[in-house]
Amino acid sequence: MAPQALIVHKDRTAAEAGKQVLASRGYHCTIAAGFDEASVLKDWLCPAFLLLERRPTAAELPSLEGRKSAVSVATFDTLDAAVDLRKTDGIKADADQAVGHVKPLLQSLALNGAKLPPPPARLGMVGTSTALNSALALVLKAAPSEASILLCGESGTGKELAAKAIHANSRRAVGAFVAVDCAALPENLLEAELFGYEKGAFTGAMTAKPGLMEMADGGTLFLDEVGELPMPMQAALLRVLQQREFERVGGTRAWKLDVRLIAATNRDLAAEVQRGGFRVDLYHRLNVVTLRVPPLRERPGDIPALANYFLDRAAQRCGRAVKGISPEAERCLLSYAWPGNVRELENAIERAVVLGDSEWIQPEDLPETVLESGIAPQTPGALQTSVAETKRQLILSAWQQCGGDHNRTAAHLHIHPNSLRRLMRTLNLRDVIS
Repeated sequence: MAPQALIVHKDRTAAEAGKQVLASRGYHCTIAAGFDEASVLKDWLCPAFLLLERRPTAAELPSLEGRKSAVSVATFDTLDAAVDLRKTDGIKADADQAVGHVKPLLQSLALNGAKLPPPPARLGMVGTSTALNSALALVLKAAPSEASILLCGESGTGKELAAKAIHANSRRAVGAFVAVDCAALPENLLEAELFGYEKGAFTGAMTAKPGLMEMADGGTLFLDEVGELPMPMQAALLRVLQQREFERVGGTRAWKLDVRLIAATNRDLAAEVQRGGFRVDLYHRLNVVTLRVPPLRERPGDIPALANYFLDRAAQRCGRAVKGISPEAERCLLSYAWPGNVRELENAIERAVVLGDSEWIQPEDLPETVLESGIAPQTPGALQTSVAETKRQLILSAWQQCGGDHNRTAAHLHIHPNSLRRLMRTLNLRDVIS
């Protein structure tokens, strides 16, 4: 994996010039516009190299001290003597060698030599968008506390991943993380699953069984879709939160409980309280800290990284050698609104890996809904173009660019010649091209 570099500069042009220098030396670069943004990115990226617009002030220094990372650091002005980052032509000095021309900044700030703690766990929360980084910053702030947390967001945004990240970065990380899908459990089984039951509590209870709450003791209990809890269970959950103890179904013993509760919902619980569908006292118990997980349409810049992340996982599971996503397919991914959010994107990429027959994911490998979005007209009232017609246009354009050579056209479209032949037959293009 390439080492991470974090560039901090308010001038995007200068930052991009610095990125070119460091990227040419094998660094994976991320740009921050200021020290506030850098403080969040630094904790998540754990970069090996920091390139700063200038020497930080005493007030800005804590943003670099957060994890006391022993990293190489230089500023644009000190690098100018060795490398003019604003003139990318004829660069000769290696970025690491350029740092050697000045005393490492962190050494002078007494930040070097510290033992590196483990990096914060992201647990699959991929991306560097402002919307995601803002959410992750709140995750880091809330994780060390014992406060109950309510995660809000649409279905498929990754609320369970956020809950796991909170758990992994908390003092309870060594304990269990137990997830409960409140919407998936039938109402008549919910109490027994949550609290457990004693032998003989009901027909078929041949032995005692601990519940999910008991299994989460000392760790974190995650209640997904908490808005689906029926009123009787809401009352029982409130009692547990208030008294920190519970009884198994059919039992009389009070079991002490030490859990950190994280709940998630895709509903507006405040509105549910107003209409009487959710207990107001339980709402306030859960709503100590509220974190909103942004939908994918609010962080479209993360789509390529997420798509490639899911592509690698799906290709490994399927045993397929897939090089990547073609520019045309990526355009479709970026044009789609993703109402199902990250979960829908993951399913779309897995489908493309399973059904595709090329080394590159092509538009035709994607679901029809995604494919149509990539060719939808951008002006209101414009005529919708059919998927088949767009495929015809793509093939005809490539055919003309490649001088009518079948194999070159297939290579240009990143598909196998046999796949191109089948597409041409399906789209009635053989007569047109001949």
